[in-house]
Amino acid sequence: MRPTKEEYYMAISQLASLRSTCLSRKVGAVIVKDDNPISFGFNGPARGVEHCEDLGGCRRRAMADYASGKYLELCPASHAEQNAIAFAARHGISTVGATIYVNTFPCKDCMNSIINSGITKVVYNSEYDANLSKSIASNANIEIIKYEGRDLETLLYDFGYIEKGKSR
Repeated sequence: MRPTKEEYYMAISQLASLRSTCLSRKVGAVIVKDDNPISFGFNGPARGVEHCEDLGGCRRRAMADYASGKYLELCPASHAEQNAIAFAARHGISTVGATIYVNTFPCKDCMNSIINSGITKVVYNSEYDANLSKSIASNANIEIIKYEGRDLETLLYDFGYIEKGKSR
C-alpha cells in the first residue's frame, strides 16, 4: 500500500532533518498547503554562520552544568520550523492556512512563529517539552495532531528499499 499523505509528508520532514547540522538534535519540517509541499526547513545556523561542527563542537554541551534546554543563547542555530517559515517568506510564499509537519513537537518560540505565519495545523512525530507550546497553540486554535503512521525506515522497508535492522 502506498504511503498516506501524512506518511509522505512526515517522511519528507524526516529527510529534511538529515540536513541538520545540530550536534544535539536533528529536526526537520515541511510546510504543506493545498496538498503541496511549499517549504522545507531543518535546524541549523543562518546562512553564512559557522556550524557547531566547524567550531569544534557544541558550545552548550561544553558548559560544565549543561542540561537540555539550558544555555540556548549559545546556540547559533535556528529551528527547523523557523527556517521553513523564513524560506517561504523570503520567496513570497504564503503559509496562511497551511499545515506544518515536524518530526519533533515545536518549542514555544516556534509555536509563536507558526501562529504568526498563519499556519493552522501542526502534525508532529515525537514529543518535546511541549506543555507551554500546546497551551499557546490551544489559545490560538491551532490544530495539533500526533503522527501515528509509519516512520521513514518502515516505509522504505515496506517498499523493499532497505532490509530492516541491517546496517549499511
